Amino acid sequence: MLVTCAVTRRAFLARSGDLRTYRADLDNALVESEALVLGAAPDLLIPKQPWASALVARALADVDMDRPGALAAAQLLASGRRPGTLRSYEGKFDRFFRFCTDVQIGQGFPALSPMPATSSSVLLYLGWLQEEDKVHARSLQPYMSAINQAHVDFGFPPPAVGQLVRLARRGFGEVEGESSALVRRIPLPAAVVMQILNLGLVTPSVLVLRACACLVVQFLWFARADTGIHLRQGHVGVGAFGITLSERTKTIARHLAAPMTRPCLAAWDPDGLILRLLQRWLHARGTVSDDAFFWALPEEASPEAWTSALINTWLQEILSVLQVQPPLGCSWSSHSLRSGGASAAFALGVDLLVIMNWGLWSTLDSLHLYVDVLVQPDAAAALFFGHLLRVPCPPPGAPPS
Repeated sequence: MLVTCAVTRRAFLARSGDLRTYRADLDNALVESEALVLGAAPDLLIPKQPWASALVARALADVDMDRPGALAAAQLLASGRRPGTLRSYEGKFDRFFRFCTDVQIGQGFPALSPMPATSSSVLLYLGWLQEEDKVHARSLQPYMSAINQAHVDFGFPPPAVGQLVRLARRGFGEVEGESSALVRRIPLPAAVVMQILNLGLVTPSVLVLRACACLVVQFLWFARADTGIHLRQGHVGVGAFGITLSERTKTIARHLAAPMTRPCLAAWDPDGLILRLLQRWLHARGTVSDDAFFWALPEEASPEAWTSALINTWLQEILSVLQVQPPLGCSWSSHSLRSGGASAAFALGVDLLVIMNWGLWSTLDSLHLYVDVLVQPDAAAALFFGHLLRVPCPPPGAPPS
């Protein structure tokens, strides 16, 4: 069955099988559509973003799209969330949808309503995730957020809230702790990142060089994995003031610039190792346009499809080359680069407000989750983060110490 969006003269819902997760018409009633008719305004469709397309259609259902501001309003709604956030929501809500439909029917039960869903359906979903054992307690929040945001966006009350859901989530962690060997994700030590840097300076492999340079940059700027993998050439500058990253991260609005410059100071990096590593990568990769992905080789196709998981893949590959393993009961992931940099800087004596500003955290409360106060300072931490120390300046004319 095909459903045409009831927008005057225009349609905003792309033809996509992925839209099965949003089988709600504009009156908030579920329908049995597997696809939607492509309308007369393909320039307004959001490729591979069915959620955003459906949201625009619902919000502007009764609007004549020839009115002044209508098309711009559609674009604003579609741009209200970052593409990566929408993809995450879509994938996680699709999993909930399949649980309510395919899983129930496959085991001989009537389908549950995925939208609007009840809190009891969410409790059943939590139980199924526990049985499936593919999602851990510490990773539940994005799954609950996807369910709630889908409901709010399409006019329903959020179901994954309340005391019973909170209690079930707490029980999820208790049951998981009883039935599995616990592994703690810890910060990556500065000394290990120093080994990665040194490998990047000598390796004959351009792919190993690329991975090493990327991991070191992630660590140095406390970068999120999704931010780092999507760096563009125009976001990175090397000049007289040092190395500058102008990150595009979720804590900074897109219309605001956030350049952070690491000065090339001989006092902390006498051999210029960081600069040499980046210059080696730039030379190996060759000249590209400002819009090109910074970590992509010119011959690589579709780097825009890269995800944050690639940072973790590169990290595990380089750790394997170096034959370095985390301590017993611990693990290192791409997240360990951000927490490792912040923890090493704090161990060195860098002020928390400076760390917060450098890592583009929005609050000190959010930063505290990344800083391990048990990390000890070392020479590698001084090389990487000495430039962030607030050291007293000598009086004018005083001889250098």
